[in-house]
Amino acid sequence: MKEQILLIMTVLMFLGINQKLLSQNTNIEITHTRNPDKSVDFSFTKKLPGSYYLKVEFPTLENSYKTEFEGVIKNNSGRLLKLSPINKEQPVNFSYTFSFVRGNPDAKIDTDFLYVLPFSVGSSIDIVKSANLKEEYFNAEKNPNWNSFIVDRESADTVFNMRKGIVIEVIDEFKADLTDAYKYTSNLNKILIEHEDGSIARYTGFNNRSIFVKPGQTVYPQTKLGALDIFNNSVYRLYFDIYHLKKMNLDTKEKRTLSSEDQSEHINPIFYSPSGPFTLNSNNKYIVEFDDTILFKEFTNREKRTYKKSPLAFE
Repeated sequence: MKEQILLIMTVLMFLGINQKLLSQNTNIEITHTRNPDKSVDFSFTKKLPGSYYLKVEFPTLENSYKTEFEGVIKNNSGRLLKLSPINKEQPVNFSYTFSFVRGNPDAKIDTDFLYVLPFSVGSSIDIVKSANLKEEYFNAEKNPNWNSFIVDRESADTVFNMRKGIVIEVIDEFKADLTDAYKYTSNLNKILIEHEDGSIARYTGFNNRSIFVKPGQTVYPQTKLGALDIFNNSVYRLYFDIYHLKKMNLDTKEKRTLSSEDQSEHINPIFYSPSGPFTLNSNNKYIVEFDDTILFKEFTNREKRTYKKSPLAFE
């Protein structure tokens, strides 16, 4: 059987940095309204949940003071800015561009947070650290912040959530290619979950039509996410990692733009164990452990009351 290395379209896609010009993507749309007083209001609508860093600039702007919008949007819709006329008898004329990247560069990441390993309680799992494609295939320098993990299973095990969060994207359109062996392919189903502190967990490798959650859903530690798909005709493989958007400096003197390749930074997550917290090492075996303290850590009071009445609703 011929071995194939099916690389992704770009390394950025593998890193999970979802960034596109808004003119090429309808997930976020910007509209403007001209008011009777000659001012112009700009608003946005966002179809996917989660935080996005957005920048709006005005290459051409007449009869209004120079302005721009640069910040994080979280709601599904909202107001961005207003252009007010300098001469109230004349309209404001303008052209504008806008771009975005998923994530919050101002997030306050809790590096001490205790996660739960992404399988059922009591499971024994072997961890392998995933290689960075840029280093392995493009001779890039080693990235000290790279932390991505692989778990191989003998059957289509269920993947469980590691921390409370909001499902911000579900890709469920690919079927396993059983004709050839491969080392990596971008055609894998995945789930992205944004946590309260702005970090994002990515779970990759689900069987087609076997994902149990949907965008916008709140999930909790040990919520069932979906069943694994076969990989390389031999094992059922999960890729998982946790990352966040770095602070962004768009100063033109530094040539930083939204297309920079180093916008995300991986977290080396700390996991829960009754004997003490630990980080993951390659080729080590771990037991999935969990308790109510970890479950309730990020619960609201309302969620705690609901859980007492119906704990199955949180699985």
